[in-house]
Amino acid sequence: MDKEFLDKLRERYSDIHPLIFHRSVEKTNSPSELFDILDSFPHDYAVVWNETDRRWVTTKDLVQIEKFDLGMERK
Repeated sequence: MDKEFLDKLRERYSDIHPLIFHRSVEKTNSPSELFDILDSFPHDYAVVWNETDRRWVTTKDLVQIEKFDLGMERK
């Protein structure tokens, strides 16, 4: 992607942590998708990447244990 475009987005979304911004750039397929990803970034933390929706989403399950069957009993 064009450096100038990325710099403008960094300016516009300066409230998003630089690491999350960088990961968003890595995950995107196009400039318009990157804009959509950043524009829909949740206001509440903790966030994880949702591969199905291709967006950052808020979660309470940081280790994503619900996503895996670890053979553990849940109480």
